[in-house]
Amino acid sequence: MWTNAYSRQDVGAFLRDARREHGISQQQMAAKLGFSPVTLSALETGKNVSADKVERYLQMLGFRLVVVPKTADVEVRE
Repeated sequence: MWTNAYSRQDVGAFLRDARREHGISQQQMAAKLGFSPVTLSALETGKNVSADKVERYLQMLGFRLVVVPKTADVEVRE
């Protein structure tokens, strides 16, 4: 599972979908990460949260963030 994300909303939707795919509720994920449920909801809906929180959430689900120029021609392999 991977995505091209062009906004905080895209990142949040990706994380929400990945969490659901893992069968983890928002409440459970918030507890695992040490976030409040309100913070987790804000992150998943693209609200302004710290990059540290986004990074922790990505790592918890086994993802890494890769940043490339918009014009890059890249191939992603799992």
